[in-house]
Amino acid sequence: MSQDPKSALFRIDMTEPSGPSGCFDCVVGFHGFIDEMRDREDKQSIPEIAVAATEVAFEALAVSDRSGLVLVASGSQDHLYRQIMQLTILDEYTRTYCATAIRCFFDELKKQGIRTLYILDNELREDRFQCVLELFQTCGIVVTTPRYDGAELPKLIEKLSLSLDHVGHAAYIEPDATVNHLDSIKNFASEVTCVASFRNRAPDDPSLEIVRLQD
Repeated sequence: MSQDPKSALFRIDMTEPSGPSGCFDCVVGFHGFIDEMRDREDKQSIPEIAVAATEVAFEALAVSDRSGLVLVASGSQDHLYRQIMQLTILDEYTRTYCATAIRCFFDELKKQGIRTLYILDNELREDRFQCVLELFQTCGIVVTTPRYDGAELPKLIEKLSLSLDHVGHAAYIEPDATVNHLDSIKNFASEVTCVASFRNRAPDDPSLEIVRLQD
């Protein structure tokens, strides 16, 4: 893979066995874990198991796994978004799992010095938009959107920059056609140290544009 795959579309297989993909099991198994929590009426033990497995997977990484982990990180927010869009119930089991297991994954990425930026251009129904907004924030991803942060590009970029600096994971979402700053946001993403990806396709399309892979 080239060092600068800007504007390339990838289909990232998160299920292929490897050290880096094992770090991502908590997100790949999103619905299965939450369904099991509901079945057992258990909001504690299953997230704890997922957190422990994620921490062990990260601890087991070798130096040679770095490029693989960066590739996994490049699809992490997008995979989470696609999982959220499949939800039919937003309940305390979902919120708890996001606040523990999924947040642990993104915290571990930050410890590895990997920051992520997701740029989303999908028309979202209001209830879906609110669900994505809430769960991304719960997972430790700071969302910037013209819907709430205003239409001025400098202020949007400033918030994204601060989010990456202080939290490590940021998302920019345009849920409608009120403004279009996508090219400028993608240019910003290509110039900062982060793993950046872009979606303007339907959630059921696995293709993802990689804007930047962090060195």
